[in-house]
Amino acid sequence: MFRVKKIRVCLMAFLIILAGAGSVMRADQPQMAVLLYHHVIPAADNKSFLSNKYVLSRESFAAQMEFLYKNGYHTVSSGELRSFLYEKKPIPPKSVMITFDDGYMSNYMFVYPILKQYGFKAVIFAITGNIQTMDQDYHPDILDMLSWMQVAASSDVFEYGSHTNALHNIANDQTGFMSASMDSARADLLLSQRRIGNKKLFAYPSGQYSAPLTDMIRYNGVDLAFTINKGYINQGSNPLLLNRVTVYSNYDLAAFESIVSCKYRYN
Repeated sequence: MFRVKKIRVCLMAFLIILAGAGSVMRADQPQMAVLLYHHVIPAADNKSFLSNKYVLSRESFAAQMEFLYKNGYHTVSSGELRSFLYEKKPIPPKSVMITFDDGYMSNYMFVYPILKQYGFKAVIFAITGNIQTMDQDYHPDILDMLSWMQVAASSDVFEYGSHTNALHNIANDQTGFMSASMDSARADLLLSQRRIGNKKLFAYPSGQYSAPLTDMIRYNGVDLAFTINKGYINQGSNPLLLNRVTVYSNYDLAAFESIVSCKYRYN
């Protein structure tokens, strides 16, 4: 009996060593959450978006970032993620990536100072056609968009990627990016890339994609593209179809902790 048990233990050890040699994943970092946010405003200002699960209070977001900081989390940059996926390089334990979609002015006004306070990095996927030429006044009841000056002023914290230029709209349950001809989709992508100054990062509008679109963005320089498919990522993930975890307004810190520790279970 002892011999059989010893053989099993040795076999398990051999399999672990073999997996370590042939696997691209670290034992302490098998997967990572890519967080997805949109609009963040002070709770006192939120009169129009109380039923919108995508609109977080500044207070909730600040508490989440404080949790990450106090618990030793590392915010992954796109460069680190690229090395993790393509070069199979490890990333620090307790890593998380923070992303924002659309490009709201609130990201600059309320998110930027919090991230800067903790030395965190994040990515904003902006609809470049909606970025304003001049700074705008703050309207808590409107989804104000970033200005180009705010994009430049926040580039020490945010990296900016494309979320299309003018094909984010939805008609008949399809985004403009999905329903446009391939030539139109390509022209929109190229314009967005030029305007934002980054060819490598892309987020599919409303998470909608197709194999031809994925091939097209790859051909035009994108090497990291993000969906809204639920789940985590690891070194075996498709770099052009990366999962993200949307952080909803009703999540408490316990739910947030389960998400960033990759323990959250989807229904």
